[in-house]
Amino acid sequence: MGLEAWGLVVGVVGTIAAIVSTGIEVRGRRVRRRAPALAPPPVDGGGSYDVFVSYAESDSESARRLADRLRAEGLRTFLAEWIGPGLVESLEKEAALSSSVNGVLLFSTATMNDPAIRDEYAALLGRAHTGGRLFVPALVEDVELPPFARIRRPVDLRDPGSAQFDRSLALLVRAVRPRSDAP
Repeated sequence: MGLEAWGLVVGVVGTIAAIVSTGIEVRGRRVRRRAPALAPPPVDGGGSYDVFVSYAESDSESARRLADRLRAEGLRTFLAEWIGPGLVESLEKEAALSSSVNGVLLFSTATMNDPAIRDEYAALLGRAHTGGRLFVPALVEDVELPPFARIRRPVDLRDPGSAQFDRSLALLVRAVRPRSDAP
């Protein structure tokens, strides 16, 4: 093999080595640039829940407060805002609703003005009638409940931090706690 052929072989080997080295370096940078792994969202992604919390967007703070307290009591709780990135919210909500044992709907002035919440209300009522699931209306503002919610005993969550709020929350937890977990 002549000097020119050796030069060509060395050039090809060098090029391949450079490409492989660059690929490894780029891949390493991509891994390093990724955000640190966050704790998975509380939504199980198709798992079953003890409680599905339905709420209008304007009631998200009240919903978050309630869901956090329910989770602190050991209840598997679905809250739409906990749906992770890349998931389809309506599909996750539908799957969670069908796999939840109980439903709680927060009632405020915004509740029945939201078409998506009206759909959830109808689904929660349907499940209460056909599937023996519990549907609990929860007042977060002083509003009149719609007729089918009015026939159920609501919980009063209008004054967070008050004794009434704590009593209502305790009643709710007792009502939705899985029977095997009951004291």
